[in-house]
Amino acid sequence: MIAYVRGRFDAFVDADDVLITTAAGDAISARLFAPSGRAGPGDAVVAATATITIGVADHARTAFLGPWPADGPEPSGPLGLAATPVVLLPEASVAPIARAGIERAGRGASVASFDGPTEALGLELLSATSSGTEVVIVDRAVARHVDLVRILGGRAVVALPGTGPNEAKAWLAEADLDAELPIPTVDNAAWAAIAAIGLEATHQLVHVDPAPAFDEARMRIAGATPAALTAGAAGVLAGRIAARNRRWRAALEP
Repeated sequence: MIAYVRGRFDAFVDADDVLITTAAGDAISARLFAPSGRAGPGDAVVAATATITIGVADHARTAFLGPWPADGPEPSGPLGLAATPVVLLPEASVAPIARAGIERAGRGASVASFDGPTEALGLELLSATSSGTEVVIVDRAVARHVDLVRILGGRAVVALPGTGPNEAKAWLAEADLDAELPIPTVDNAAWAAIAAIGLEATHQLVHVDPAPAFDEARMRIAGATPAALTAGAAGVLAGRIAARNRRWRAALEP
């Protein structure tokens, strides 16, 4: 469950954290995961706080979201992104194949796209899902976006950089929380290499066939780059999650 913290922007602690002063006079430290949205000293702002369980450990985190009217409604409900899959693409060039995978596996799931450096990205994600978006794509994503998505109650689906296991591990090093890492079934060597570097201690490695993405895009899978294969697998996985979400949400409706 997510709690939204209102207050006034106080100051930057460093490049990664800001201080918020609540109406009660408490000083709250919140982590920056995206540009702050032009918030300045004294401005009304909002942050989100949540506890995420990984294995047997609980991780309490607070994310700075951006400027927000002091008398406005909450940015979203207590479930936030409510398990919405967010595809994180370090390489924006592979977004079309990821979107094709979402389209095929998600059976027409509604998709919103954002650029990683978008100001107040967390608020944009919450707004999109509150409006009915079923899958979000973030281009030019960085590892700290994993933490933002998880704090906001979403499922972070990472298309690992296609340059090799060491680069993938280095990219994930700045993420404290867990992500789902789709590994293309057509690349057994990549699966073996990724499995050997210990990412499963924190993250969930998921074997996914990227072929539906290439079929939807009418592209040949033979000769595809590792980045394209991984992006296709990420789109297929996100689409499947969206389709399952649609079913369980429909089951809860009166």
